[in-house]
Amino acid sequence: MITQVPVHSFKEMGIDEVMAKVIHWSEPSMYNIEEVHSHDFYELLVFPKGGGRHTINYHREPIRDHSIHLVSKGSTHLSERSPDSEGFTIAFSDMYLSQLQQFDNSIDYREFYSQPGFFHFNTSEFAELEILLNELMKNEANRSYFLNLLASILCKIIVLKKNTVLTQKTDDTVSAFRDYLSQHYLDKTAIDDFLEKTKLSKVVFNRKIKKVTGLTPLQMLHQRLHLEAKKLLYNTNHSIKEIAYRLNFDDESYFCRFFKSQEDLSPSEFRKKYK
Repeated sequence: MITQVPVHSFKEMGIDEVMAKVIHWSEPSMYNIEEVHSHDFYELLVFPKGGGRHTINYHREPIRDHSIHLVSKGSTHLSERSPDSEGFTIAFSDMYLSQLQQFDNSIDYREFYSQPGFFHFNTSEFAELEILLNELMKNEANRSYFLNLLASILCKIIVLKKNTVLTQKTDDTVSAFRDYLSQHYLDKTAIDDFLEKTKLSKVVFNRKIKKVTGLTPLQMLHQRLHLEAKKLLYNTNHSIKEIAYRLNFDDESYFCRFFKSQEDLSPSEFRKKYK
């Protein structure tokens, strides 16, 4: 790995249940929550009452009342909650999301929850969610009911934020390509290698990716490289030239142009602003 961001897992936290878990903020954490970190699971940070600020993938926003923040698998984040903020975290695994996707393929759960985000709800919307959230909290011990309640919550968030249920059938190609990029984003031939591995035509592949994500395969690769660049700029003292080299850019100036096209800040400006 080229990044020093710690990655935490359910196993590290002493959680045998691989599906889902409510994490109460009043309980001591099993790891340092005051440093930028990542997870190999998904998190929903529920804020009935806001306060403080939250940084996800180095995008910082104030924590508002009636909001839910999605930290997708592999995203980096740092939640700096104020003492008077209130809420809890729902953590769920990739296995849970995959099983939910198989059960209901009329909604593209995996694509929606693959992208981190800050969801803000009005009073009536949050009241609808709060009924399900309170029921979830009361039934942590009833695993079957708990997991079904969580499915309802994940579906309800999509309905509220998309205004309508996604009707397109999910496509495993997109998930497979996203997973492939997480391991091979440094390979300049990553897209061609994936096509060779899956035996898909380039035209069909491009159409599938664009239809679901709104991005081209190359734009998805650039997003992944951009995230790794931000991790290195924030978490290390490596020079910009060294970071460019670690990310397989031919020269520093090309890397700087690439980074600014993604962030609207130069690497040095980004480091000064966030570090």
